[in-house]
Amino acid sequence: MSDSSARFSQLTRPRLDRHSDERHREGWLPEIWELADTKVLRMDGGKAPIAEVPDADSSELRPELALTSAKGTLPENALYLGEIISGSTGESSDGSHSSGTHVVALRFDPESPQNSHTPQENMHWQSMRQVGHLLSALHADLLTHAAALTAWHSAATFCPVCGGTTEVRGSGWSRVCTQCERTQFPRTDPAVITAVVDQQDRLLLGSAVAWDPRRFSTFAGFVEAGESLEDAIVREVQEEAGVTVDSVEYIGSQAWPFLRSLMLGFLAHTSAVQATADEEEIREVRWFTRKSLHDDVVSGAVVLPPRSAVSHALITHWYGTALPDGPATSDPEPAGRAQSA
Repeated sequence: MSDSSARFSQLTRPRLDRHSDERHREGWLPEIWELADTKVLRMDGGKAPIAEVPDADSSELRPELALTSAKGTLPENALYLGEIISGSTGESSDGSHSSGTHVVALRFDPESPQNSHTPQENMHWQSMRQVGHLLSALHADLLTHAAALTAWHSAATFCPVCGGTTEVRGSGWSRVCTQCERTQFPRTDPAVITAVVDQQDRLLLGSAVAWDPRRFSTFAGFVEAGESLEDAIVREVQEEAGVTVDSVEYIGSQAWPFLRSLMLGFLAHTSAVQATADEEEIREVRWFTRKSLHDDVVSGAVVLPPRSAVSHALITHWYGTALPDGPATSDPEPAGRAQSA
């Protein structure tokens, strides 16, 4: 399997059994809470507690989610994430069996002692953008899952039909209006993200106005109402880079919790030779050969998306092997756009 194929396999491999049937049974989550192996992930505004732990293969510290044991009575703000599938933590397994370890997220509640923000040694609060590329695949999945679900709950406290207040049901996977009894379920917003390649096999990347000028990435945007994925790609690339897309090829997808997106990755082909940034969202667009991209990344002239992002996987897919590392940069992850994935 090539590096790029392995990367997309990693993005799509299931690591959690969500128990979609059982979690809607009344009384099921309290039973899970009482199990000895159940773990808790505290969440606050998309951030989770991150601990620095010794790496088994080196003397350095590495980040991981600071999961704790479930204690006391089940909190009202508990949301079920899933049961870890065997093999997701690194042990030898075909990945087809559950491990018996369930994970429950707790949405931050300043009045709950179980959600205390008391700092612990070697622990800090970070988001998926800040730490996702450093986490194990399992912990990145858990953080993505928890951030998306808690964001939906924060935005769904009132009924969209009658305006009544809603209450949590289904172990955190639905909300019911207390007035009209309408049921809401967590929503996902589809966004397309595409690497653009010309007839010379050059890659087109763009640098957003909101980013450090060195940061370049693939093109992305949310799918509009009544629009196909292919139409969304054609529109976004034309709007942002002034390039007409001739054909598209689906590559892979990734959940991205900002706020609750599903990034659908494509490779777009064009016969265009000129590209022009719109100068509203995109500051600069640039064609890269594999050599020019390598040289610019190694020198630090260009900064690519982190390895946790599907955009990095799309660029790797075109590049054909692992992308080179550049100098360490303090440039923060871009925020507020689907293109940050």
